[in-house]
Amino acid sequence: MTEVTVLEPKNRLRQWHKISALILFAFIITHLFNHLSGLFGIEAYNAVQKLFRVVYRFPLIEVILLVVIVQQLFLGGILLFRSLRRARPQGFWEWAQVLSGGIFLFFMVEHLYALVMARLVFILDTNFSWPASVMSGPPFTYYFIPYYFLGVFALLTHIGCGMRYWPMDAGKDRLGNRIGIGFLPSYGPPSG
Repeated sequence: MTEVTVLEPKNRLRQWHKISALILFAFIITHLFNHLSGLFGIEAYNAVQKLFRVVYRFPLIEVILLVVIVQQLFLGGILLFRSLRRARPQGFWEWAQVLSGGIFLFFMVEHLYALVMARLVFILDTNFSWPASVMSGPPFTYYFIPYYFLGVFALLTHIGCGMRYWPMDAGKDRLGNRIGIGFLPSYGPPSG
């Protein structure tokens, strides 16, 4: 007879946070790819966005995506609060996870608020012109350059912190740390 492992509520939250992160990973990759396509011009950005919108703006998928994003942020906030209430983070990886999670939570709450305001209140098309408008010059750039830099940095760092647990749970600590370091934007991919 097989044993059934019942996770503590804290671990269930962490497991669901991981699972929903995997669901969101596909969207995050397409979203970042869309932004990178802007390096090839406005037309390229808008064409890539139009292609992706066929999928993620499909009403059912859009609702599911927004629900998963909001619950991911909510769970992340709960885990962050519990972690800080329990004890001060110890070591590089705990600090990296807590700080990146907090920064990314702030980034995403503001990002979603701006998106809702643009689409539902001001009825704006959130194509290339929308994010580019805040980068048009001072004083906006003084806020948005660090905002976007820290948001992406925190995202990649937090993904690295999360990804390192998967091999570590299987007893492969060295591999876990190499994967984690590979996601840290300041280090780049792991070598040899």
